[in-house]
Amino acid sequence: MGCEKTARMGGDLRAGAAQQADYVDLYRLGRAGFDRRANAWRYSSGRTQEEQHGAIARLPADIAFLARHGISVERLRLVAQTAADSRTAASHEIMATGFGLRRYWSLLAKDLGLPFIDDLSAAKIVANAGLLTVDAVRSASCVMVRRGITTFLVLAPQPHQIPLLRRRLAETPALAARLRIATPETIRAFLVANRHAALSRYAIGRLARVQPSLSASRIGKGARGRMLLVAAALGLTQLAPLIALEAMALGAWLFFVNCSIWRLAAAFHRARPPRVEPVADPELPTYTVLVPLYREAAVVPDLIAHMKRIDYPATKLQVLVIVEDDDDATRKAVARYVGAPPIEMISVPPAGPRTKPKALTYALAFARGDYVVVFDAEDRPEPDQLRKAAAAFRERPDLGCVQARLTPDNQGTWFARMFTLEYAANFDVLLPALADWRVPLPLGGTSNHFPRALLEKVAAWDPYNVTEDADLGVRLARFGYHCATLPSRTYEEAPVTFRQWLPQRRRWIKGWMQTIAVCLSKEIPSGLRLRLKDQLVVHAILSAGVLGLLLYPVSWALLAIAIANGLGGIWPSGPYLWVFLALGFGNFAAVIIAAATSAARGLNATGALRLAWHIPLLPVYWALMSIAAWQALFQLFRRPSEWEKTSHGVARDRCSRRVASRL
Repeated sequence: MGCEKTARMGGDLRAGAAQQADYVDLYRLGRAGFDRRANAWRYSSGRTQEEQHGAIARLPADIAFLARHGISVERLRLVAQTAADSRTAASHEIMATGFGLRRYWSLLAKDLGLPFIDDLSAAKIVANAGLLTVDAVRSASCVMVRRGITTFLVLAPQPHQIPLLRRRLAETPALAARLRIATPETIRAFLVANRHAALSRYAIGRLARVQPSLSASRIGKGARGRMLLVAAALGLTQLAPLIALEAMALGAWLFFVNCSIWRLAAAFHRARPPRVEPVADPELPTYTVLVPLYREAAVVPDLIAHMKRIDYPATKLQVLVIVEDDDDATRKAVARYVGAPPIEMISVPPAGPRTKPKALTYALAFARGDYVVVFDAEDRPEPDQLRKAAAAFRERPDLGCVQARLTPDNQGTWFARMFTLEYAANFDVLLPALADWRVPLPLGGTSNHFPRALLEKVAAWDPYNVTEDADLGVRLARFGYHCATLPSRTYEEAPVTFRQWLPQRRRWIKGWMQTIAVCLSKEIPSGLRLRLKDQLVVHAILSAGVLGLLLYPVSWALLAIAIANGLGGIWPSGPYLWVFLALGFGNFAAVIIAAATSAARGLNATGALRLAWHIPLLPVYWALMSIAAWQALFQLFRRPSEWEKTSHGVARDRCSRRVASRL
């Protein structure tokens, strides 16, 4: 029956979509109006019944039947031509014009001689009807149900399945008693009502079951060897303090010099601009936009406005706004826009861990696009970003991710300006250099573009890692995929106060710690271990970054002691201690030079060089980051997967183009 992938865990994409009202017929073609009289079809232009039958026969099967129910053949021919030009399904094209979903499926049911059903609330799913997979949620093409003592198959056949279904009904008329037609949304709503717990478990445990050694849920397990190593080091400091101090100084220098080398190299590297050739509309792949929201009702109108600005063929675009099931305010705000393609809504069951990566992994089962991109609540992407990403993937099939450049568009406070410096250095200097060298990228949390099939292959996001972007960037490298940066920007809201900035920074650093802990695991299969070069980069950017923030107060204390002793004529007495101190401070100076150079180059690239006078204030900013790092360390042991929400919609001076008033 064309139902090869039987229903398996479901989801409700649109609130109340099953009862969606018919849209008004938008296309009124004056020429060749259809004149229906007593079951005889004839065009006012003088076409014979035979000519009309021939014209209908040449239409795609998924819209040809509409001609038998009062829809103009000329209109259907126009739709068919549009679908052929765009390489999409004709049924998708006619629905994009405003043709009602319920109307379409009820007319198909009538044409096939099958009952149309739009309410499955009284039915029960037949558990043994087939092997359940998330593919059933994505396609929502069929599900076996039981109502009372009657068992029947509910169908929303794919375009290529309609001729097969028609032939089977002609060959076996008795089959009609066991079939019903429904909209995909009705089937999806029924699946989510009966399989939401299974979908939730799947999202939470997906990575932990497939590759447990790569999941942050296992942090702390198998740490006995590392604890013994730390105990041995502490014992050495008691037996031979000077030797232990010199050994630790040498180890620290070797560790941080790796960071200095990569940071300096990136600061002065001129990344090659990626080649992005425009892709014609018929060649464009289908795309799904994932937008996770939690307590974001206030920013929903602005978000929807910018999602509607995306320049992409409507029949190839799906925007999934992901909300928490118990977040009533946000759900109500999003529901106002649901039902007008391409906006759809996913409600995530409130099961722990309640994190953004859990919500994204849950929603991935509903994504129908060949490619997937993640945007945050406050994001304002450039309209052509999806087209550029599609072109990048077409140019380099080996890419696992394309990262757009994130740029804050508010600079009204000191925190917002320092945040702008940081983003400019990271997204316009560091990440393009790392992409050029084909090493792991610590991805940003938004504007990441992925092939959907690849995401599923690597088990998607880790629900237990609160900085899921950096973790996924490293995991892609383990599977042999590279990442690239995209010459397109997404404008974000920078934190404007310390109270807004601190929880976000604490969460980021805690997630980096989780990612580092996973990288240090000895249980990772040999085939998924990083190359030496990749390991050096990960520890240079993530490990050295975190450890540097934790040791930041110690570094300044040592510097102050050294200066004070030098002024007092007191010099290190150990044979090599003074050398290690000099090398350590040399490392520190190299990192400062790299940070200043990267910030200046990044500000120039974003057109914000006027903020360069803030560069000398970076050490102050790092001191605040050190406070966040120590708090994150304590949280890692107490509440490792707690998601600290960042408040959005606080800034009042965002300068990127506003379009909400045009809706």
